[in-house]
Amino acid sequence: MKTSKLFALVTATVMSLSGAGVALAQGEAARGGDQTDPRMQDPLALYKMAGINTDQEEQIRSLAKEFENTQRVRVKSLVALYQQLKQIQLQPDPPEDQAIAKQEEINKLTGEMSTDRIKLLLKVRKVLTPDQRKKLIAIMTEEPAQSGAPKEPAAPIETDSDN
Repeated sequence: MKTSKLFALVTATVMSLSGAGVALAQGEAARGGDQTDPRMQDPLALYKMAGINTDQEEQIRSLAKEFENTQRVRVKSLVALYQQLKQIQLQPDPPEDQAIAKQEEINKLTGEMSTDRIKLLLKVRKVLTPDQRKKLIAIMTEEPAQSGAPKEPAAPIETDSDN
């Protein structure tokens, strides 16, 4: 039971680092991660909106699948590292050098995972034409229509006490 909870926590962490979908990773931060945005339902929706063709879609899916397979192996390693760190921490007087070394291993692995996520995003961008890249950026930077958030801050309201 405890192992499954730890695995779920690590998986959630890794998926947030890796971006479960390629497009999700590209656009979620730019749009604030609005799950009500219909573009968030399909991981390739942003790319489709940018005008990718079926060949490009297959290339992107292939890159994403390769990335996810690599990450899946790393998640298993990360779970093992977290379990080892937990065992160290459960000792009455945990050896400082072992705890720090284990945390450094975890940091190194999560850093590699984050770097590979960026490498994936760069590979995906190379699949796109220059016009599609521009369109993708425009889509990623626009406000979702349903957010209702003003694009510019409202002007301050003057009151009698301001005079």
